[in-house]
Amino acid sequence: MGKTSRGVLGLLFASWAPVMALANGAPTLTVVTDVWPPFRMITQNDEFHGLDIDILRQLQARSGIAMTLKRVPWGRALKQMQTGQADLMIGLAHTEARATFIDYLQPAYYQCQPAFYGKAAAVATLNTYGDLRGREIGYVLNSAYFSPFDGDTGLKKHGVPTEDQLQRMVERGHLPLMIGTDCQVDYALSQHNAGELVKAAYRPPHPVVLYLGMSKRSPHHALGPRLAQALQAMVESGEIAALAKPYQP
Repeated sequence: MGKTSRGVLGLLFASWAPVMALANGAPTLTVVTDVWPPFRMITQNDEFHGLDIDILRQLQARSGIAMTLKRVPWGRALKQMQTGQADLMIGLAHTEARATFIDYLQPAYYQCQPAFYGKAAAVATLNTYGDLRGREIGYVLNSAYFSPFDGDTGLKKHGVPTEDQLQRMVERGHLPLMIGTDCQVDYALSQHNAGELVKAAYRPPHPVVLYLGMSKRSPHHALGPRLAQALQAMVESGEIAALAKPYQP
């Protein structure tokens, strides 16, 4: 394991994920997550970086709670939260199903807007929710976008494992449309848009609100209020808004 000193945080970087640990003998919470630019990205050295990583570092500094960040596929991460194998997830949208095993720490720390993307011809006539009928729409498995889309069995939806795969499928014409959140997709398109994808005029009215969530079965569940207090201070001070600026396309 490589080691890099970052002042009092004692920040360590493992081969797949950075490990944030404080040398105070306190319990270390496990944060499970996956890549989701610009919130969570991987460098060429297999180290996580991005807005959520910046937020976790500052939360650790403010709360004094040590964290270990592990890369896990999103669906598996949710299952580990359900069983208590993991303590925390970041970048979580709220759903009633998830709320049965996750405590959403208040306040929410960020929000995005759901949006539909495709090549110009495909999005030209997408102006209302009803215009989605009869079209194949790509989405990322285990993601939450907005109601009624998430539970609408009348739509022709095609699930794929990752945002990157979804974007490539639409760029190559394997899917006509995709749904995503503007924070993530707009950033990805600003970095790479070989298929000349554009955003549809139709914009769902409900935002995707992002939370830090704690497993209700975590053995360290009592630390939740301390984390929430640190998170609230970061939101109210404008610190998170300032951290987000470099990642906005």
